[in-house]
Amino acid sequence: MVAIRNILAFAGLAAAGSFNGTGQLRAQWNSGNYTDLGCITAEGLYTSNEDLCGSFDAKATTGSSMYTYTLTSPAGPCQIYGASLTCGKGNKAYQFGIWPWPNSIPNVESLRWGQYGLMASSGKNPPEPNDAPEDIHFVTFSETGKYVWLTWKEL
Repeated sequence: MVAIRNILAFAGLAAAGSFNGTGQLRAQWNSGNYTDLGCITAEGLYTSNEDLCGSFDAKATTGSSMYTYTLTSPAGPCQIYGASLTCGKGNKAYQFGIWPWPNSIPNVESLRWGQYGLMASSGKNPPEPNDAPEDIHFVTFSETGKYVWLTWKEL
């Protein structure tokens, strides 16, 4: 158990290159060619309309052996409410991390919260560009369509 914990801590420390500064949260398919399927709005919703992509400030936090950070958008701090990503004025800024385990996108850092990272919406997965943005949450494996990892695109 100690060995696994040390490996995970090392992976988190080594992966502190992205999710820092200002960027976008991108939704990348977890299979096939890992296609970029869309982005996250400032409110924490999933869209494939590039005009609605939010910008986020990622700020490193201290007190953990793994790299952790908070995310804030113009709408407010980001958190996980239930299993859904939300960003807004009344939110508590949650500590997110980098997904260090296998099964994410090779050589691409992905958002993690606790032991969760793979996400989907209850809609089309991905939504069409003309669709309203949709709630995005950690997968329950009952959703249809393509599951995504949230990745960072520096602005």
